[in-house]
Amino acid sequence: MDPTLMAGLKAVSLLKSVYDGARVQEQLATIQLTLRQLGEQIDDVLAIDVNAAFRHLTVASEATGGGVRQAELMLARGSFERMTLRPAKDATLSRSLGMTDEEVAAIGHAGNYSYFLLNDEPRLALREAYRCTVRFPALGVQLFPVEMFSKDYREAGRSMSARATRRSRAQVAHEDAVIEHKSKRAGYYREMAWKVPLAGAVFVGGLAAGVFAPPLAAQAGVRAAGILAGTGDHAITDVPDSRPKLNLGTDADDPAEEVELMRQARSESDAHLMELTM
Repeated sequence: MDPTLMAGLKAVSLLKSVYDGARVQEQLATIQLTLRQLGEQIDDVLAIDVNAAFRHLTVASEATGGGVRQAELMLARGSFERMTLRPAKDATLSRSLGMTDEEVAAIGHAGNYSYFLLNDEPRLALREAYRCTVRFPALGVQLFPVEMFSKDYREAGRSMSARATRRSRAQVAHEDAVIEHKSKRAGYYREMAWKVPLAGAVFVGGLAAGVFAPPLAAQAGVRAAGILAGTGDHAITDVPDSRPKLNLGTDADDPAEEVELMRQARSESDAHLMELTM
């Protein structure tokens, strides 16, 4: 057996003896935090399913009766397994569209990891941990024992998460700016829709009146200009600025070395998973 795999199995075996409801809730908190940091949008229905499944695990870990424990474990297991059955077809969708099916499946594998630990099955738990990391490396490297991997990927995962947080905040601010820009632009053109014809009518009327009273013709231009410049909330020269642009600066892309580290984490997890399932 690969030395790293042996170390991972040992770490998980030691963990199972102290794995309790508090550890289950800690794992759920880590998942939720990582998703928020990565800017993932988890829909309400899925959030309820995830929270309910982990609550079943917590109750199972605290139950004193065998029947209650077994029932709660099976309810949790069913929920997590349904998540893992999500197809992989959406794995390359843009993050702006929310979580991909691959990432949802990874949460299911993370839940199965806890399920098998509570059932004193460290080998099966380790297998689920690697499956989670294959499907969602940035989550797996922060969620499971570092001994599972040939190197410590946590810093790269945290760095990518922090950068994703800044990207997410910048995108929210940009969306707010775009909404404000659209509102100002719409207000400007609504006002011009009545202001320009009114100024034109005043000007033309003044010119017509100027045939009989020449001073009125001179005043017509002043009055029309006054309407365009001072009437209402916008002067005709207050043309809204161009649409705000999203500027992510150095946060636009993850450094190549961090992307490579996540690729390595996925690759070695896949290799360990193959050895565990042989």
